[in-house]
Amino acid sequence: MVRLDVECLEDLRDLGSVLVVGVGGGGDTLGALILYHKLRVLGVKVLLGNVVWERFILDPFPGPVPLEQLVGAEVLGRSVAIVDGGSYVDRYGYRFKPQIVRASEILGGKAVFFDLSKGEVGLVEAFNVVGERLGVEAVIGVDVGGDIVASGYEDDLWSPLADSISLGALYKTRLPSVVAVLAPGADGELSQQAVLERLSEIARAGGLIGVYGLTRREYNIIGKHLDVFVSEASKIPLEAFEGRVGEKSIRVGSRTAQVNMISTTLYILDVNVTYEKSITAKIVSGSRSVDEARKALNKHCIYTELDLEEDLYKLRAQGGVVTGRSLLDIRSEGRRRLLLSGCTPLIRGAKPS
Repeated sequence: MVRLDVECLEDLRDLGSVLVVGVGGGGDTLGALILYHKLRVLGVKVLLGNVVWERFILDPFPGPVPLEQLVGAEVLGRSVAIVDGGSYVDRYGYRFKPQIVRASEILGGKAVFFDLSKGEVGLVEAFNVVGERLGVEAVIGVDVGGDIVASGYEDDLWSPLADSISLGALYKTRLPSVVAVLAPGADGELSQQAVLERLSEIARAGGLIGVYGLTRREYNIIGKHLDVFVSEASKIPLEAFEGRVGEKSIRVGSRTAQVNMISTTLYILDVNVTYEKSITAKIVSGSRSVDEARKALNKHCIYTELDLEEDLYKLRAQGGVVTGRSLLDIRSEGRRRLLLSGCTPLIRGAKPS
């Protein structure tokens, strides 16, 4: 509940070290890397981190990667570890390098792996440990697309679980923190216009700290390494910087993202205002596992990314093919099951409690 009392990113130069962490999943590593380089140019000492939950094309198993399945890392606490280029994940015999490890290879240094499987409580502990063990004095949570500012009742919200847990942890950590939204609407969930409207609500409540944009320097540095990362949403800012305009089909055709100059923008938000306006972050408050948080959202008829991944895992186990149509059908059926279970839907316009 400690807000980072700054008026611009330049004010962070007065701090010893700042953690920039992608909070929406593995792909947000690339989005966090954009801010990482921006801060480096400003003279800020920066450490890169990521809440590790990879898409099924990289990690076929449902859910975030638990720390217990991380190999070759320096464990700092039950939900956090330091990784380098030699670290990897072993999930039931299937090995891969999460994207935070790939980023550490590019940077030629160490990065921080955050385990979301222990819920909000575990992530709060992890942020606090990083502050105590690594001398970090502030944290910036980066979300590509902007679903972290969603209300929860939106029909087109696909992945509220990681964002809600992460926002709660950013709010509750002892470290001063802020929220950063990169490329509104880039993940093909909330529309670009819907995210901008939510950002405006936060601004009217005094929660907007600053608006920044991608620079040629950042584009040139990161553009050389795009093939290293498995992400569609986090690459959109760079595509927009090249002048691409229009709609882009993502997630095997199940969603469409708007690409334009707004996709190159970054919004720095007061964590207290952002949290106070979030319904889903309050729903998962106090959760001690990702499953507990998922069930809390399910009670409000919110079908999460964990539900989707579990249903996709069953489909693939039965020999089914993942297509845009199958994704849409699975999600529709999953939401129908929740409604039939007697869940209580969130009401549009309801106030966070």
